[in-house]
Amino acid sequence: MKLPKVNDLGFFEIRLESIGGMGANSAGKMLAEVGVLTQGFYGAAFSSYGSEKKGSPVKSFVRLSETEVRVNSTVEEPHVVAVFHMNLLKNPLTLAGVKEDAIVIFNTNKTPDEARDFAKLHGGKVVCIDAIKIANDLKLPSQAANTIIMGAMVNQLDFIDSAKFEEQIRKQFGGRKAELVEPNIEAFRKGGSESVVKEFKADGKYPYIPYKKPEPVYGKNNQLTGGYINAAGNSTLKDLQVTRTGNIPVFNPANCIDCANCEVVCPDLCIVWEKGPDRKDPNKTAMNMMGIDYQYCKGCLKCVRACPKGPYSGKFEKDQQALRIEVEANCDVDKLTYRRYKK
Repeated sequence: MKLPKVNDLGFFEIRLESIGGMGANSAGKMLAEVGVLTQGFYGAAFSSYGSEKKGSPVKSFVRLSETEVRVNSTVEEPHVVAVFHMNLLKNPLTLAGVKEDAIVIFNTNKTPDEARDFAKLHGGKVVCIDAIKIANDLKLPSQAANTIIMGAMVNQLDFIDSAKFEEQIRKQFGGRKAELVEPNIEAFRKGGSESVVKEFKADGKYPYIPYKKPEPVYGKNNQLTGGYINAAGNSTLKDLQVTRTGNIPVFNPANCIDCANCEVVCPDLCIVWEKGPDRKDPNKTAMNMMGIDYQYCKGCLKCVRACPKGPYSGKFEKDQQALRIEVEANCDVDKLTYRRYKK
């Protein structure tokens, strides 16, 4: 089997845009192992990340070739790019270097037309797969989205044998995780069968964004004394929405008892409080829990676990809970957000 297309160096290149905890690094390695060890291509796979923690941006790169690979640089103009989380598209450089003949895979419940408009993609083949929903339906963790996205990708790549990839899944989850083998294979197959595809020509609706290597903000000529950084990541300007991997806490004020258990366990101070009439006695004033500021919420769900009127208490139906778990894709987060810092 020959590669369908290659760049000037003879490489077919894939870029996975993800966040820590969603399995892009593992997915890239599995894809490369299938291509090299079972299909006879030369190849390379590696990832780029900062602190390697859950929620941090991660890029994974795969190169396949019919000749030796002697390059270890980032993939700038991928033939295939997979976006594991739509919030990554808030950074326009996520799709930088993606040309009009590329395949772009989105983990989303949007239609291809909606996904293209959301991403402002100039052109290409758009593949949409709701990997989070499929993982939830199969009772798999949200990290299983990587297997589902790989199913959607392999379905578009004729030179990758899906049966060989399923063998790789068995190898990956064999042994101590044997119970995850068949669910992940089913997830992989659903990724291929349930993906929705549409091709878009570069019609000028959105501009092509060329790849440009990011320049560091500070260097030897402008570094502040002592290595001080005056734009710390824990400032009020941060946006943690990109760290969420599927589920969010949803607040129902009618059932809240203002116990503040959620406030105690929230690692990012997402819970918004305001002084107002006491819920139990309107003649008195109290600090009331008003909602969640999702700009700072990373979806850890610690608040839901701590809530005495939440699903983990086992005492209340869904409509009686003060905090409940919902799939983010099914919610309008902007309407649910209660801003902590109001403009």
